[in-house]
Amino acid sequence: MSDGLLDCAAWKAMLDRDGVPAADASIGVLTKEDFAARHGRVLVWRGTFEGANVTLRSYRGDFDADVAMLLVADRDALAAVLADGLAQVAPLVRRGKLHPYMLRTLEDLEDAGLSDFVEDFGLVFPRH
Repeated sequence: MSDGLLDCAAWKAMLDRDGVPAADASIGVLTKEDFAARHGRVLVWRGTFEGANVTLRSYRGDFDADVAMLLVADRDALAAVLADGLAQVAPLVRRGKLHPYMLRTLEDLEDAGLSDFVEDFGLVFPRH
C-alpha cells in the first residue's frame, strides 16, 4: 500500500510502544477492500519477548495456521489504530469501523496467550 497503512516498521513501533504481550499465535490486519476482494496483503503481527514481530504476507482468501484472529477495518480505522495505538480498537469495534474475526476457539486463544487481548477489546464469547 502506498499510503503506509500496512507498513511493518510503523506497526512494530506502535505495538512495541503499546507493550503487546508475547503470544503463541498471530493477529492479521486487513483492509475491508482486500477482505472483500479475497486478494491483497495482510499484515500479520505477534508479540514476542523481544517485542512485536510484524510481517506482510500475500492474501488469497485464506490464512496461515499461525493466524488466530483477524482485524478487518476501513482505511480511516487502520490509520487511527496506527496513530493512536491498540486502545482505539474497542471504540472502533463499537462504531462498526473495525470487525474482529476469531479464527480459533476461545480455549485455543487462551492457550495461545491472546485471551487478554480479546477481553481488552470488549470482545466476548458466550459461555454455556
